[in-house]
Amino acid sequence: MEITANTVGVQLANMLRLGALMLLCLAMSVTCARVLRPGMNSDCAWPPETVDVLDLSNAADARHLVVDAELIDELVDRYRFHPTVEQRRQCETRLVATVAHVHGLGVGDVAQARLRVFDRGLNLPVILPMVAMFIGSARRVTRWIQERFGEDPLMRVVSLSVASIGLSGSFVLVGELWTSVLQMIRVGSQHVGGRVDRLPWLQHQPLIFVLGLGLFWVVYSVTLAAARGRQDPRAAERSH
Repeated sequence: MEITANTVGVQLANMLRLGALMLLCLAMSVTCARVLRPGMNSDCAWPPETVDVLDLSNAADARHLVVDAELIDELVDRYRFHPTVEQRRQCETRLVATVAHVHGLGVGDVAQARLRVFDRGLNLPVILPMVAMFIGSARRVTRWIQERFGEDPLMRVVSLSVASIGLSGSFVLVGELWTSVLQMIRVGSQHVGGRVDRLPWLQHQPLIFVLGLGLFWVVYSVTLAAARGRQDPRAAERSH
């Protein structure tokens, strides 16, 4: 395959578009998904907040409580350097009671909200750039394999199979790293403890790996069909 300035330009443009998409998703996570507020501390003190009774049948109020529940986890985590486990448990209990009092709720309501914190996850900012990166990588790999082993079906199938496994495994690992980075941005801390392990990406890694395998072969099929579509008109022209 001849490499021309135009080919390099197209590849560079694709990389720039992918980078722009990732930056956009990162900006979304920073501006729309941060849980921090003024008064964050490592003393297990709830940031100043006006007493505001929440109605959990209202979707907005329910989301507010879930954000507060995530903030509890962050404040407890910032309190982690205190020497005993009992002190950290007391901190957690105190914060839960404070949130319940501020919003006119029961401690059980706050506990239930804490269970829902990671139901929201970071799905959109995580998935969009990861899928875009995976598709871009799969297109390049499948094109190279098709060009390299186009006349050798056995080697082509073996190479594609190995590539699908390797790329899907990388997809899972890079997604884990990306999830961790976004979670650090959300909570404004480089230490997120075990909270990342509860995010959807890490909870569904086997499924994500299988989906990666399927997506790889879909990309290959589309790439192959497109290549054949470009070749057919040329063959028809030569026959005439």
